[in-house]
Amino acid sequence: MQLFIAVLTERQYVPIVLKKFSDNNFHGSVVSTHSIHHALMDSIEPEPYFGGLDKVMNDVEVISRPMIFVVVKNDEDVKTLAKLTNEAVDNIKGKGFVYSLPISYLEGLE
Repeated sequence: MQLFIAVLTERQYVPIVLKKFSDNNFHGSVVSTHSIHHALMDSIEPEPYFGGLDKVMNDVEVISRPMIFVVVKNDEDVKTLAKLTNEAVDNIKGKGFVYSLPISYLEGLE
């Protein structure tokens, strides 16, 4: 059993990837994430001298990176999901990345 994860840097590909997954009977979850850099910028209290810069930086749109999670029973399905992702985004290189992690315990799914 594996957890397949696709991280996309461009949000416009999410519906295309999800449609491909659904058409091939794969289902999962999508989580919107932010980089560590943006998370740190949100949590650091600015020095009074730099308060003006904080306003400018807070007006910048924070880009989220969608992560798609799919649990698969068969390890071969990971390659199928990677292939579908590559087809949907016309080559993942430069548009995100995919990886999988082994699942040693799972309860609640058939």
